[in-house]
Amino acid sequence: MSGLKGFYLGAMLLMMAPAVCADDITSLVIVKSSDNSYFNQTIETLISHVDQAIQYRVIMADDIDAMPEPVAGSLYIGLGQPAVEAIVRLGPKTHAIHAYLTEEQNRLLKIGKRQRSILLDQPLRRYLAFSKLLLKIDSIGIISNAAADSNLNKMPILGQLELELKQYHVDPENKLLPVLRGLLQHNDALLMLPRRNIYNRDSLKGVLLTSYRGNKPVISYSPAHVKSGALASIYSSPVDIGRHLAILTNRYLQQKGPGGPHFEFARFYSISTNPRVAHALGLRLPANADLRAQLDRLLQ
Repeated sequence: MSGLKGFYLGAMLLMMAPAVCADDITSLVIVKSSDNSYFNQTIETLISHVDQAIQYRVIMADDIDAMPEPVAGSLYIGLGQPAVEAIVRLGPKTHAIHAYLTEEQNRLLKIGKRQRSILLDQPLRRYLAFSKLLLKIDSIGIISNAAADSNLNKMPILGQLELELKQYHVDPENKLLPVLRGLLQHNDALLMLPRRNIYNRDSLKGVLLTSYRGNKPVISYSPAHVKSGALASIYSSPVDIGRHLAILTNRYLQQKGPGGPHFEFARFYSISTNPRVAHALGLRLPANADLRAQLDRLLQ
């Protein structure tokens, strides 16, 4: 019997049992949106950091639609939006922890009370502190698709860093590149936040090229952007995400329920820089290890 057929047979038998509570959870069902190295590294890290007695199986998001309800005794782990959407369709009784979601995606999904999310976003204070320590700048700009949030400018970290945060927004009348040029004219750098309707395959080249021509550095949320011309990024690697997932999974099992907030920003992070771009902009970057040590001390 193939692994997938065995899974379906086990699932059918388990679904005939009565509904269970979190203290009856005995296995993990890890759901991938696609088969890629990022998800596989996260799964490997997760499994190495949870109770080795826990059983687990890995399936694809498309396989969930064959299940009319959650498999009894299982905690679901959703990796990526399609996997999370498939798990959510199982209904509000499903116990789950999700990862590889941006704050924007998590806000739009109808995630049940028994489910928790780990966001790809770093806390904003971490982005800002990273940018200040890296560049010694006085002002930085961000772009969103909403009007400016006055609460952001009241963050205590801004006074601590002596950094000014300016917000810009795009809409059908305010196109991205003109808004970006205005930002670059009045700020020392651009901070790209995970907003896929702003920064995507169609817009990225124009954003990076415009910033480079303006002789202004770009700090991003993605190491892939650094390879394409951003100066630096602070992000959570697949291993970072796996470690965070393991903490929430163990907490879920030990506390016999989700506990904690409905979502958490990335707890662990990595740093990527582009020395070639730094040289072109006439910048000297600190060593990543030194930068990380400074950042950790500042954010304690």
